[in-house]
Amino acid sequence: MAQEAVLKSSEGECVALQSVRVAGKLEGLLLETDIQQNYLNDTGKNLEIVYTFPLAWGARLLDMEAEIGGRRLQGAVFEKKQAEENYEKAIDQGDTPIMVQEASPGLYTANLGNIKPGESVRLTMRCAQLLCFEQGRIRVKIPTVIAPRYGDEHREGGLAPHETTDVDLTAQYPLTVQLDVCGESAQARISSPSHAVNVSSTEKGVRVLLESGAMLDRDFIVLLEGLDGHSFALAAKDGDEHMLLASFCPKLPEQADPLLLKILVDCSGSMAGDSIQEAKRALHAVLQELKEGDFVSFSRFGSMVQHQNQFLQPCSDSVLQALSGAVAETEADMGGTEMEQALRSTLKDVALPQGISYSPCVLLITDDLVWDSEGIQQVVLKSGHHIFAVGVGSAPAETLLRRITEATGGACEFATPNEDVAGTIVRMFRRMRVAQNTTFRMNWGGETLWQSPLPKAIFDGETVHLFARVAQIPAVPPELTWEAGERTEHARPESIGRTENQSLTRLGGARRMEGANDADALALALRYQLVSRLTSLFLCYLRDDEDKLTELPEVRQVPQMLAAGYGGAGSVFACSFYPTEASLACDSLRACLSVQRPADPTEASLACDSLPDDIGESPMLPYPPITSPKTLLARFDALKPGVSKKEAVDWLRKDLDASVEERMNELAQREGIADETALALLLDWLCQKFAGDYQLTKQAARLLRKWMKPVEPARRSAIQAGFDELFPAITLDSWGLELDSWEVEIPF
Repeated sequence: MAQEAVLKSSEGECVALQSVRVAGKLEGLLLETDIQQNYLNDTGKNLEIVYTFPLAWGARLLDMEAEIGGRRLQGAVFEKKQAEENYEKAIDQGDTPIMVQEASPGLYTANLGNIKPGESVRLTMRCAQLLCFEQGRIRVKIPTVIAPRYGDEHREGGLAPHETTDVDLTAQYPLTVQLDVCGESAQARISSPSHAVNVSSTEKGVRVLLESGAMLDRDFIVLLEGLDGHSFALAAKDGDEHMLLASFCPKLPEQADPLLLKILVDCSGSMAGDSIQEAKRALHAVLQELKEGDFVSFSRFGSMVQHQNQFLQPCSDSVLQALSGAVAETEADMGGTEMEQALRSTLKDVALPQGISYSPCVLLITDDLVWDSEGIQQVVLKSGHHIFAVGVGSAPAETLLRRITEATGGACEFATPNEDVAGTIVRMFRRMRVAQNTTFRMNWGGETLWQSPLPKAIFDGETVHLFARVAQIPAVPPELTWEAGERTEHARPESIGRTENQSLTRLGGARRMEGANDADALALALRYQLVSRLTSLFLCYLRDDEDKLTELPEVRQVPQMLAAGYGGAGSVFACSFYPTEASLACDSLRACLSVQRPADPTEASLACDSLPDDIGESPMLPYPPITSPKTLLARFDALKPGVSKKEAVDWLRKDLDASVEERMNELAQREGIADETALALLLDWLCQKFAGDYQLTKQAARLLRKWMKPVEPARRSAIQAGFDELFPAITLDSWGLELDSWEVEIPF
């Protein structure tokens, strides 16, 4: 009998994610999407499937539904801690929980626990977001992949130990997309610079279908062009009150003052290939937009910063000619993406041209593939500069650029390969040349219970969305007023429309959460059923008694595809690219990936390249000797799934120092407990004592919880007090004892 084909990773493991289907509906500026992820456990093991994926900026995860075992289940939003407790309880009871959490800003993780061999799961998540008119167009973006980023995804990116964005160079996940465009937007010129699509008419507008063969390797982009932005207002029920959305497209004058522009371009390794070519096209377009009387500086960065001219110079013919030569020589050959260092150097106070007192603008061109965002945000907020950014590449990160540009009164756009990057630069210069001294006022037409703050900047012909919560819908539409110089202008919708769509209300609730303290943000997230850093979506498939699983699941993390064109791995300017055996062996690609994921060796993560080839047959992984609490916890983390308690305890105790084991045995005899239980209690005590500095993997935490189950809470507390007495000077890196000498022997 012929064996069926099975999709496997480069490590030979069966791939749990089978495909993704996205169905979207754009009506007005409200985009609602259903993201369907299809999973299959095609192994002989009980699995927990973990998949971290991106959502677009401003998209809010609202609902979750799962089909498993012939049943359809609906999820609900819980406080994050409660959802995690419910999830782990279901794992222990042999049921199948599903939980979706915000892993990091813009990134989410789906956790599917206790998936039996041969079992499939269809997980559908519903999202909503408000799009904007951008000077005659609407850009729809559906991100599908997380490209490798520079830095540490856990320490700097905030991902939990079980969450990962690791790349498998051979992974391929099929993608299908259907986007229905309704109403006035259906009259636009519709195209996709990222994919081949079919566009057809429907009763309500236009349908955009992604052609077959697409994969989760790049953002899906649809452009709707030839549109005129206009103001409108909508009201929806919010309990006994109403949520009011007012959207405006103001017309603002161009400033007459010279432009002070600092150009900073990313030349790190990840920019190789398509991204650096996009950047160079953008830079040539920048030179075309600079006028006589403007001032400019030009800098490049990677692992270091190179200033062509750090100080602002007048845009003379000689200066522009020198910049043109510098652009021609620009390559992605500067190593890692040390963006914070580059911004610090570029944003340093410099002498402004005589008679000018307003702030300079910074034009940052980058793929934004960095994990450390907090330091960067602090740098730009203190600088007094307006940050404008152009994100390039097939899957640029979005959150950081959006945050730093909005916080400084700037703006950002993204240009995928095949997109008109010159047009992007033209729009960006229009924004930068808008009068900077414009002031705004908002009149909602009546009393408000809450209203969203005005943004730091509003740009000509671009949508600004404002929310308010009102007891009664005003008799007159809201009005936005702005003053530029001696001119006063107004924008007001003709009327206030009504909608029954609760997505609008929930998006308003999400806006209310911004800037709220944790207690208020949690209450709002639960009220509006929103996934946030404080809340998670959860559901549970309760199995019949005879169908419950008794063994702990093995964690199977779904790796990312390599983002198309990343680091010079092929090109997507003219065609799709999927890695071949030749490209997988490419030294430059592997070097680029290693630059993005720098090693950070600790006692718990020493390399094992020199170990025997048959080490995989051992029930445990070899780890460094136990010289501290940290290495004991790391050794426990290293246990393979399915190892017996006796094997595990023998292996963990083997390298314990005699002084540590003597104290542990002393406590075991005093309390009348087995040596195995004493070790479990020691591990449990260490986890609690160093909870803020060390976190076990989910697999290890479950195993420890299983070991601790027979211990009564009162006994547990008493023994923990005993450990406090036995190890008074303990730290994560030291037992705090006069340790005896001993020899290390790691079992192969």
